[in-house]
Amino acid sequence: MEIQILLATYNSSRFLREQIDSLLAQDWRDFEVLIRDGGSTDDTLEIVGDYLRKYPGTFRFLGQAPATAPENFSFLLASSSAPLVMFCDHDDVWKPNKVRVTLEKYRELESGYGNGTPIMVFTDSEVVDSGLNLISHSMFRYQNIDVNALTLNRLIVQNVPSGNTMLVNRALIDLASPIPPAAVMHDHWLTLVAATMGKIGFLTEPTIFYRQHSNNFYGASNYSISTFLHKLRMGRKQIRSRFQQNINQAVAFGGRYADFLDKKDLEMLEDLKKFQSLGRWARRRILWKYGIRKSGIWRNLGTLLFL
Repeated sequence: MEIQILLATYNSSRFLREQIDSLLAQDWRDFEVLIRDGGSTDDTLEIVGDYLRKYPGTFRFLGQAPATAPENFSFLLASSSAPLVMFCDHDDVWKPNKVRVTLEKYRELESGYGNGTPIMVFTDSEVVDSGLNLISHSMFRYQNIDVNALTLNRLIVQNVPSGNTMLVNRALIDLASPIPPAAVMHDHWLTLVAATMGKIGFLTEPTIFYRQHSNNFYGASNYSISTFLHKLRMGRKQIRSRFQQNINQAVAFGGRYADFLDKKDLEMLEDLKKFQSLGRWARRRILWKYGIRKSGIWRNLGTLLFL
């Protein structure tokens, strides 16, 4: 099996059948779906069981254990064995050509760099509401995110590729594994590794319907002044805590891959080790010195105000 699709579930019964049916509707079907549940208390396991019985060669269940989404995907990634891996959220819907066109983009990169090079491909998404009604044709335009912001200094504080659109090869998985507890999310960690030690390809075509609803783990934000004011109401303590998670991940990344990084990146990651203990102006100087910033004026204004 060339591709394994990793599906993490948790209280997924509301949308799970639509997602799984969209996998079965793919026009390229040479894949296996690995499923692990994070401790559902609804009908998720019954739904999974239905598909296991109907499609025993397509779906494989790896059990259930209390886990966060990052922990669940990390377990699935460690359990995978295929040359190529894709990640599947439990509440989206894949377009019928998602696997095929993503694989075609990967083949382009593989032909140039070889399968021994760590490679990631990611795509755009269409943002929809819980009823699959269109909100935006482009996740990146909707969120005002620069898809070219794939350098380490930018990725430290803002991940760009979304895991639910990714395809990664075994060389990248082996280099990035195991995903450490300090990782904010599996996809963010994989992106850091791919950007610094591998190659990343972007497909402008949206390949999934990203369902925006009240239970999204993070969700998509049309970042504007209204979003900025909402963040302001969250309070500085919560925002600083979220930002510090990114810093902790960067420090863990630097500790593991110091031998692979250039002098400037090593200096940046060394300065970030003391970030939390510094005063507000010293923290800002570090961000300015290394060009550590997010996409969009409102996000960066928020960073400067709240840190």
